[in-house]
Amino acid sequence: MLVLERYLTLYNRFAGEPGAGATAEASLEQVAEALFCTERNAKLVLRKLTEEGLIDWQAGRGRGNRSQITFREDREKLLLDLSKRYAEDGEYNKAFHLLRTFGEGTAANEKFMEWMSGNFGFRRQPGKEADVLRLPIFKTIMTLDPADFVYSLCSHMIQQIFDRLVLLDEATGQIKPGIAHYWEHNEDATVWTFHLRKGIHFHGGRELTAEDVVFTAERLKNGGKRNSWIMRSLERVEAVSERIVKFHLARPNWLFLKYASSNVMAILPANLLGLSEEQFWKLPSGTGPFQIEEWKDGKLLLGANPHYYQSRPHLDQVEIVHVPQEEARKAGMTSWQQLICDPTLRDVTVENGWIQIESKSLCTSLLSWNMEKAGPQRSEAFRRIVNRLIDRHAMIRELSGYRDFPARGFFPELATAHEPDTDRLEPEEAGRLLLEAGYNGEPLTLCAHPGHAEDVNWIADRCRRAGISVLVRIEAPYTIHHVLNEIDLLFHALVFPEEDVSLIEGCEQEGSFLKELMSPELSRWTMESFDRALASEDPNSRKAIYAGIEERLKDEAQVHFVLHMKFHTDYHPSLKGVRINSLGWIDFKDIFRT
Repeated sequence: MLVLERYLTLYNRFAGEPGAGATAEASLEQVAEALFCTERNAKLVLRKLTEEGLIDWQAGRGRGNRSQITFREDREKLLLDLSKRYAEDGEYNKAFHLLRTFGEGTAANEKFMEWMSGNFGFRRQPGKEADVLRLPIFKTIMTLDPADFVYSLCSHMIQQIFDRLVLLDEATGQIKPGIAHYWEHNEDATVWTFHLRKGIHFHGGRELTAEDVVFTAERLKNGGKRNSWIMRSLERVEAVSERIVKFHLARPNWLFLKYASSNVMAILPANLLGLSEEQFWKLPSGTGPFQIEEWKDGKLLLGANPHYYQSRPHLDQVEIVHVPQEEARKAGMTSWQQLICDPTLRDVTVENGWIQIESKSLCTSLLSWNMEKAGPQRSEAFRRIVNRLIDRHAMIRELSGYRDFPARGFFPELATAHEPDTDRLEPEEAGRLLLEAGYNGEPLTLCAHPGHAEDVNWIADRCRRAGISVLVRIEAPYTIHHVLNEIDLLFHALVFPEEDVSLIEGCEQEGSFLKELMSPELSRWTMESFDRALASEDPNSRKAIYAGIEERLKDEAQVHFVLHMKFHTDYHPSLKGVRINSLGWIDFKDIFRT
């Protein structure tokens, strides 16, 4: 396929007209320059292209007679065929790179995306009774390490591959057995003991024991990972026997079972099976319903774990394909894009007879000020003016889609969802207040990742109409953490699989936007507040503490709650077992086709 890429390189460089038969003058020196090689190697490439029937090369004879190259294959057709071949081989990133590099001025990208859409969904492997589900995602899987993930997509994929000591029943809120079949605690919830099931095996075949649990907890505690917060109060963890593990905590934690049900505490094999961190995470092994068969740029292939202790998945394989957001947007790609849910996807028009379901879980969007950076945001009055300029109801009306109702806190309050915002400030009325706040026209940098671009542009427009200079900066999820010290205001969102632990995670996780941008004093105070909440056995007392944290954030105007967003998906009635989990994604284990 390399010879075809070289053909496309020369076509882009020399062909002045589209289609087969285009002829151009080109010296051997120019060909070598286009191919980044020596003239000797350029001759070899030209000979190969000629032998393959891709070009005609007529070398110039004598002084002043230039060489001529005739391109015999249509660029668009060749580009489309080559991209399909890469995709069929699972080299999706190569296919998209090829289209970006050579596709300008052609319809190859749109045709490729249309072809790709037709390849998503259920497939029966030729010659096998194997059910395969191929799905697109529009975000990168940043990591599969439970100790290091930030985004809900990563958490969801981790949940397919690994398992936890206990599970949270999303319908009832009750804790159910997982790897542990029984558990107990002492009187003040500082010692928690778990009894492990027999016969649970990692994907490589080794049986899970208490040592694996000890390793996982100690790695979280001492590994300097993003999610070390979850073991902040751990004094020690011990394997009492092969099947019994005991956690000793420095402070009471009545929510420890919820901690143990978090994907952050997914159990890893002790010492990573003797591999280095780098080696293990190339093809990690867990005890979950699916095992990784292949993971490379642009593709994650999961195979059913035939020995899964909570029953084998109905699907034999799930192939996850990363489709770059920009390519999908340009091509208007919609088919299958909502079977893996994403709250930033707009509603799509689906075929007649499709069914729509909605998750009970919500995602809350927020604006966080950078309190460590000099700028107009140092003024509390200025921060309040910006917040009042955001008419949440108008934002929902004009942008629609997944945006459900205005947020007045971390968690939705349905009783007040549609109440008018009496503190709203119209842009035309803000001038005097901005002067009083000491604002002198300094530019404000408002940042978000591409999924929130519409929201930040809408907010920026409202601010500009009030006379506030706003620069919108869109950063990819993998770069946004590196520029936090350069921005003034960040639009982001938190997903709440459940209330307690998710809120603590949002405020304590290393790299959490909420934690990174709030003042150090406020961050310390929230951690102390959470310690008081964890020490309380009474759920109402804990809720009162959470409400106190919300109120202080609002009182100091360091964080503004913007909107609650809903997860939903459309699926064909031939699919059974489709359910949106608390992360806003579709669990693969129970899906089957009739």
